[in-house]
Amino acid sequence: DLAKEQDPFRKAVLDGRQLALKISANAVYGFTGATVGKLPCMEISSSVTGYGRDMIQATKEGVESKFPGSRVIYGDTDSVMVKFGDGLTLERSMELGREAANQISQLFPNPIRLEFEKCYYPYLLISKKRYAGLYWTKLNKHDKMDCKGVESVRRDNCRLVANVISDVLESLLIRRDKEGAIKLVKDVISDLLQ
Repeated sequence: DLAKEQDPFRKAVLDGRQLALKISANAVYGFTGATVGKLPCMEISSSVTGYGRDMIQATKEGVESKFPGSRVIYGDTDSVMVKFGDGLTLERSMELGREAANQISQLFPNPIRLEFEKCYYPYLLISKKRYAGLYWTKLNKHDKMDCKGVESVRRDNCRLVANVISDVLESLLIRRDKEGAIKLVKDVISDLLQ
């Protein structure tokens, strides 16, 4: 089991095997879901997405029933994001995330196993597939500012918009300076109008 493996070489081999299986499964899903190609089979790709939706729903129901006060605030493809309650420390949130992954994994047959990945704090959920937050895997320092689907990472926006959004997110998430973020936007608008 990858999570329990102590030998770094064996762990790397197991991780490589896991990645190869994931890429192969994604490729099979991809070509069966294509309407044109050598092996289209919409029934296979539809069953994969349907089973995935069922698993996300079972995960949501399991977490919300086993962890009173928790709420799944987002679920997509192969992950869920859980808010365990207000006022929890980062350390407690990580503990609950690991505990939830272990408990909810028992709902599914082997080899399906949920894995706690990270905490986001603070976290800004804009809409489906659009969020930003500080990404934590260790308690002492956040790993990075993670942005998905927001203008700072989208390639279909002008550089000014991407830079402003990036600066605003840095002000809000890292410095926790809402007034500074507002001033930054007002200054950029003022510069554009002159």
